[in-house]
Amino acid sequence: MISAIQELGKLVLEQESKEPLDVLIEPISETKYPFVLLIAIKNNTWEVEMEECEEGDSYKYLYRRGASNGSNFSPTAMVTDLEKTFDKKLMAWFDKIINQKTNFSEPDISYIQEIYTILHENRDEIFETLKTKISETPGRYVLTLKINGHYLKEDPTFVSLFSHLIQEKDSEVSAKDKVCSVCDHQKDFVMAGSPAFKFYTNDKPGFISGGFDKELAWRNFPVCMDCNLYLQEGKRFLENRLKFRFYGLEYYLIPEFLFGEENTRDEVIEILKSGNKYKTLHSQQQIGNSLADEEDILDILQEAEDDVLFHLLFLRKIQSAERILMVIEDVVPTRLRKIFEAKEQVEKRFPLQKGLTPYYRYHFGRIRVFFNKSDDNKRQSDLDKYFLEITSAVFRGQSIDIRFLTTFFMQEIRKHVASTSEREGDEVNTDKIFYVVRDALMNVLFFAELKILKTGEENFVPSKLFEDIFELYGPHLDRPEKKALFLLGALTQMLLKKQQIERNSQPFLKQLKGLKMIEKDFLGLLPKVQDKLQQYNAFDPKKKLLAEEISDFFLRAGTGWKLPVDEMNFCFVSGMNLVHHIENILYGNKHEHNEGEGK
Repeated sequence: MISAIQELGKLVLEQESKEPLDVLIEPISETKYPFVLLIAIKNNTWEVEMEECEEGDSYKYLYRRGASNGSNFSPTAMVTDLEKTFDKKLMAWFDKIINQKTNFSEPDISYIQEIYTILHENRDEIFETLKTKISETPGRYVLTLKINGHYLKEDPTFVSLFSHLIQEKDSEVSAKDKVCSVCDHQKDFVMAGSPAFKFYTNDKPGFISGGFDKELAWRNFPVCMDCNLYLQEGKRFLENRLKFRFYGLEYYLIPEFLFGEENTRDEVIEILKSGNKYKTLHSQQQIGNSLADEEDILDILQEAEDDVLFHLLFLRKIQSAERILMVIEDVVPTRLRKIFEAKEQVEKRFPLQKGLTPYYRYHFGRIRVFFNKSDDNKRQSDLDKYFLEITSAVFRGQSIDIRFLTTFFMQEIRKHVASTSEREGDEVNTDKIFYVVRDALMNVLFFAELKILKTGEENFVPSKLFEDIFELYGPHLDRPEKKALFLLGALTQMLLKKQQIERNSQPFLKQLKGLKMIEKDFLGLLPKVQDKLQQYNAFDPKKKLLAEEISDFFLRAGTGWKLPVDEMNFCFVSGMNLVHHIENILYGNKHEHNEGEGK
């Protein structure tokens, strides 16, 4: 992955004809800092100029952020408090250079000393002039210098000092005549890591090899000067073009080119450069075929050839450091196409209205519903690890166990049952849990379409009447007891609908024990449902056929099911959710029932 970022940076530098110096300079956002104040020095005189900042042209100011409590790598700084910026950023830079004069040539030090003298002797007057300029045009400013009509990038002395300070900082720990871990070539000089990445540091024992000897830390991540430049440019390209939001998480999309024509690389780079465009243009069409509400660049990249693959790097920034949450490596366009094909197949089974398009759209937000917070009262997501592991399994074709999934599915479903019960008294409006059950079912079908759903030991027993439904919606219903639970859920939902019509309430819901039923509860539920339907004179021949099918599956399953409670209840609630399909098979067009959501 690091090599892929290095290669990306190298390609970008070649395409944009950038100089190595441009890599070291940080561009300045014109939206954040629209104005620039320049102390223009010429022939021992000075004046203050002001101009508008243009990000594409901001390299001329030679800006690169330094320590928060010290000077930057040049006398260019963002104005926070004007006095502090002037003294602790601009003037402090000159102090630093003059104090280290033994590290620089005598002509450079003499040149810097002359400029410093002008600034120092006229400090108060310059400061008041700057203050007046800011008061006349309120806004956020950058403070820098202009020497003899030239910006700092056009001044060889400032460029030399700028480059020296950066190299000095980057090479605090280094070695000579060693192999670079990125390009794999022996170089005259390697440093310990690259400043492009904040997840690597030399100031903690865990990152230091050689018996905690900091001087030997270069062994962990030796990087040559060329690769350091490429890595920094690659990281900058990722930050500006290839950083996406993914349900509260951030990730970088990193391309790696394997072989193929040069124009293939150029084409992919151009697509990636335009990544933000695909998030906004034709929004309805794009969102309809995206894997996330926030982005759809993957939809575009699925059309690429398999001579390029992608890495997804999920990071979390903690102050100035970066923590790697997950790396999903080696995703090829062929896999992306399979994922989008599976998404399309799932959507076709969930039309918004009977037999009509559009469909309920499937995306990773359906998964995130169940893998966000274990408790709604938590301030932050605590299930990111599981969500990312599932995301990785999807992109890499790794199996996902249904038992693991149903634990979290039922946790969320029960949460909805409890919340609707609290709002509406003892009764639970089953329509309210329709959405969350539908999301769970879509997830199961999506994983099944990708052939990564692990359901355990199979014991296939075909259904007399409902096998088509099981094939469409029941990849997790691979045993007779699971099919019995699904059909029992449908029959129970028919009773609840009848109660709602007759009594405007659903008292039988109390028998479902908050969807925490065990084997004996389910076995005892069937006769209770039949008895209650008979009391409503609703146990017609069609429902009797359904009850017979349930009984047949229970008999085939025997007792002592080896199923977790969550999986049993999920099979049951799946049947409740898909009851209208069972009704269609039993009654056809003659049976009038509501086809709306939750019915």
